[in-house]
Amino acid sequence: MFTDLEFVRQYEKYSIVIKGFHQEGEQKLEIFLDFPVVLQDISGAGKKLRYDSYEKKENGYEALASAEDLYGNKYEITDVWSQEENGYKLSRQVACKEIKEKTGIRLTSEFRCRDLEAADFSDYQFIIPGALYNQNDTDGDGMDDYLGTFNQDYKDDRNPSLSVTAYGKKSRWFVSLIRGDLPKTDETITREQIRARHFIHHTDIGSLGISPSEYRTQEFILRCDYPFYERNSFCLNVDGSEWSAYKEVVENQVFCMEYLLYAREAGSLTEASWNTTRLQMQRIMDPDVELSFTLEEAQHYRREMIHNSYREFPDKKGKPAGYFVHFSPRSRYGEQNLLEYGFCGAQTLLSLDMMEAAKENGSEEYRERAVKTVDYFVENCIEESGLPNGIYNVDKEEYVYWWTGILFPFQYSDDRDELEAYLGNQVVSSLMEIAGELRKVKGNYCRSMVDSMHYLLRCYLFEKESGIEHPKWLEAVVKFCDKLLEMQNGNGSWNRGYTMDGKPITNPPQWFGASEKEQGSGAIFPAQVLTELYRFTKEEKYLRAAERAAYFVYDNYAGNVEYIGGLNDTTHRKSVKIDAVGVMFAMRTMLVVYEQTRDVKLLAGARDAARILASWTYLWDIPFDKDTLLGKYGFKTTGWAVCDVIPAGSYVDCEFVEFIPELLRIAEYCKDEDLAVLAKIVTRGMQHGLSMPQNMYGYAMPGVQCEGYMTSLWLADTEYKGFSGAAAKNKGDDNDTCNGLVNGQALLNLDYLSREYRTMDFDTIIRQIMAG
Repeated sequence: MFTDLEFVRQYEKYSIVIKGFHQEGEQKLEIFLDFPVVLQDISGAGKKLRYDSYEKKENGYEALASAEDLYGNKYEITDVWSQEENGYKLSRQVACKEIKEKTGIRLTSEFRCRDLEAADFSDYQFIIPGALYNQNDTDGDGMDDYLGTFNQDYKDDRNPSLSVTAYGKKSRWFVSLIRGDLPKTDETITREQIRARHFIHHTDIGSLGISPSEYRTQEFILRCDYPFYERNSFCLNVDGSEWSAYKEVVENQVFCMEYLLYAREAGSLTEASWNTTRLQMQRIMDPDVELSFTLEEAQHYRREMIHNSYREFPDKKGKPAGYFVHFSPRSRYGEQNLLEYGFCGAQTLLSLDMMEAAKENGSEEYRERAVKTVDYFVENCIEESGLPNGIYNVDKEEYVYWWTGILFPFQYSDDRDELEAYLGNQVVSSLMEIAGELRKVKGNYCRSMVDSMHYLLRCYLFEKESGIEHPKWLEAVVKFCDKLLEMQNGNGSWNRGYTMDGKPITNPPQWFGASEKEQGSGAIFPAQVLTELYRFTKEEKYLRAAERAAYFVYDNYAGNVEYIGGLNDTTHRKSVKIDAVGVMFAMRTMLVVYEQTRDVKLLAGARDAARILASWTYLWDIPFDKDTLLGKYGFKTTGWAVCDVIPAGSYVDCEFVEFIPELLRIAEYCKDEDLAVLAKIVTRGMQHGLSMPQNMYGYAMPGVQCEGYMTSLWLADTEYKGFSGAAAKNKGDDNDTCNGLVNGQALLNLDYLSREYRTMDFDTIIRQIMAG
């Protein structure tokens, strides 16, 4: 793809040009490194440096640049460019030769890239893992929906594969800029540093980014900074303030970093992303993911935690029963008053897990509690329309609506001071008006309803296989699915939210969608329950509805890599957003319909979604300060997925493991060993953070895992009041929230492995998959 580096002489100094050619020999790509290094002092003074000299080496070149800052400090930078397959490696060494005054420096390199067939910036698509997909524009206004700018940079610890990728739609090539070495150290950023915005910091964390070019409209910039510089970022506040770290300079100090410039032809943005992900899987990923306990032990303690969370309230209306699993991990279950269904509470999923556990260990109490939970749900929580409610307040004996996940405090209070104590002033300011709107509507999310009814059907089928009939359970599922068919939009989609009689909700648009694509993102959920019911009843109407949804998902989300709508809530900006869970449900939707119709187009779509999902997944272990919770207990990030593009790698959450069964089936159908290995690192990696006798994380009991963990900062510049959640915390914290979904999803996966493969040893599982 690349020709040899060309050193261009300008004013007695040297810059670099790299040209790229297609296999047939036609030039398609040019990359200019006009100033190989920009040295920035913490005072704000910058020096654009060209190379003073270069020398040909066996596998490339060694180039030298010298600089003096405004204090008279002198530096020597040595760049070694070496040829790699499909690209170049840049090994950079910075030597502080003479230091006259203490300061801090940052180094930047900007690669000015051009597709020779591109007319303007819209001819490019991008992947910044966990942050920028295509151009992050699903409302169709021509701008990034979140930061509002394409001038974006992300700290290395927010980047799951340490890469940024650009794809030229016209010439069908891609180029990726990759951090070549693994960052090894980091220290906790203080609130004083946050206030300063630009500060000296002891860290090995750099950043990678993109921006439109200032020179030509048909160009773009790929950029690296060391240490990090985020020119626009939600790390600090909803306004997107910039911030940067600087390396303190000491005489005779030497520090080093590496970068890769990698380019190939590709037929699509998905293929470009997957090529880069596979390269990084081979380069930086440890596929074994060490644990201090076995998966079987994790399964046991997760089950016990769920079992012991069960409560009955015989004195309350309807005698509520279920698993009360929304609490701080530092308390033993906490206040027992909210019974959640779907999404975070996942009562029917937990019931299925416990039925499976009872079958394995013979505990009748496990099964009895699961059956009581499902019975209460079916008899008390489903409206006449067939739609299930989402949350029941046992104390008030009434249903409550909308607020799940990290925004749960809105269920407790509408008092601003009290809400800010949990969520910080920025989140409350962003959402108070929306909260007021939603309080006027009794409704539920499409996802939450489908979650509840899908696993209700699974519970029914599980019991039926044991010879036990629950006709009311099946009746509830059939009524719900018939209502889904009535509610399906003409284009095959479903809306994100509905009133309890089945009317679609579209206001406020930032919550329920501003375009047809956003409003219809409920399409990614119902196929799972519809295809399951079709297999049982053989009624074609359920398959036809699922099929229409699958093609909507394929056409609107998979093709353009604009997977949206998996999560119900958010902290600010917009609720319907690009997120990892949107990829997971889209993958599942296309797969389960393929398994009934055998349309290979849908299998290809499911595989594409799986490959994009890999880009959301950490392939390396980011460094934590040893004094943080995660640093102290040895938390590893490999296998954890970024939550969504708003925290953008600052926060990982619990959901990927639920979809490992689908990922493994895709791997088997396509004989794709890389996807099977991805399933391995996710299954094992996402046991980190689980309290076990060997490693309790300071939690109240074994079997507890938080909903998510802070891998960097997110809305950190806020009025801080002891908050319990995700925003305003520091890197290395948990989100102090345990909910039913966490163990429900983990057990669904572990039980599947035991049942389908008769083992949890992934080397054995992968051999079975590839031989099958």
